[in-house]
Amino acid sequence: MRWPSFAILAFAVLILQVGVGRVLGLGPQRIMPDLLLLVAVVLSMRGRAAGTLPACWGLGLIKDLTSQAPLGSYALASGILARAVTQVRDLFYGDNPLVLITVTFLFGFLAEEMVLAIGVVKGDFRTDSFATLGWAIVFSCLFTAGLAPYGQAIMMKFHHNLALSQQRRYRRL
Repeated sequence: MRWPSFAILAFAVLILQVGVGRVLGLGPQRIMPDLLLLVAVVLSMRGRAAGTLPACWGLGLIKDLTSQAPLGSYALASGILARAVTQVRDLFYGDNPLVLITVTFLFGFLAEEMVLAIGVVKGDFRTDSFATLGWAIVFSCLFTAGLAPYGQAIMMKFHHNLALSQQRRYRRL
């Protein structure tokens, strides 16, 4: 991972997430894509494990600082899920958009559920709002997953700057 390029990317995505994402939110709950999560998934699918894990943890920490979730919950969830994706990514055909969409949806959904569980344990979330919160999580993850192939295509334009592998090598079972 080339850290200065990553810092610029993280800052640009944060500006897009906070500035443009809230304007383009859908519905009364302003459901929007999670661009920080999208970057974490692409890094997990294409980057080296040694640089990917701290980068995803940092993206989660950025999301913690810009959300109302307990501090460290998104960082923990992003780190755990990035580790899981880097362990099993060779089993998938990573150039297939359906795989990327599925991994993005699962990564986002599991991360949000981990954060929700941490918030419930800490007493930060009320139990009467789980139904609307659950649907908002599902639709936000679907929105993010739909943008995943486009996000990967944009990030792969800068693969050299971020030290991402352009070609994927796959293990045989």
